[in-house]
Amino acid sequence: MMAGETVRLRAWCEADLPALLRWRNDVALQAQLLARARGSNEAQVREWLRERACGSNLFFVVADRHTDAALGYLQFTGLDSVDRRADLGICLAPEAQGRGAGSEALRLAFAYLRETWNLRKVSLRVRSDNERAVRCYRRLGFEPCGLLREHVCIEGSWRDVVLMDLFLGPAAPGALP
Repeated sequence: MMAGETVRLRAWCEADLPALLRWRNDVALQAQLLARARGSNEAQVREWLRERACGSNLFFVVADRHTDAALGYLQFTGLDSVDRRADLGICLAPEAQGRGAGSEALRLAFAYLRETWNLRKVSLRVRSDNERAVRCYRRLGFEPCGLLREHVCIEGSWRDVVLMDLFLGPAAPGALP
């Protein structure tokens, strides 16, 4: 577990299932995440969580530090210890957005990835029209590194997707370059 001033990152627990189920079925939220709500039930959410906890993936619930209520989640997929990189996915409940919880959670996760996994780079994809997210990522140091034009169809309209990456800083002492 990692804790900041207002949030902590932790493993999921049974009490998180109602919120995770709600977020996985929120059509607008899933569209912002470049995913599609598919009418998940509790068993499907459990399977989705199992998939996130295996192989080259890391999954954290973003929780309120004081109440432990789930505010969202972070997932890192494709962790590659040779190339020292991973892909980021983040979901924050609509009511948790715009309060700095996501930025704080990401800073905690980036420190963990750098110090524990010796990662050097994190990449992400974001809808180009999700200006709030793009601004947040830029404040955290992400830079655009590509554009997938008309890459996703949301409500009958084709949207561009921006590729962004962030270099996490110097390698740990004694680590391979």
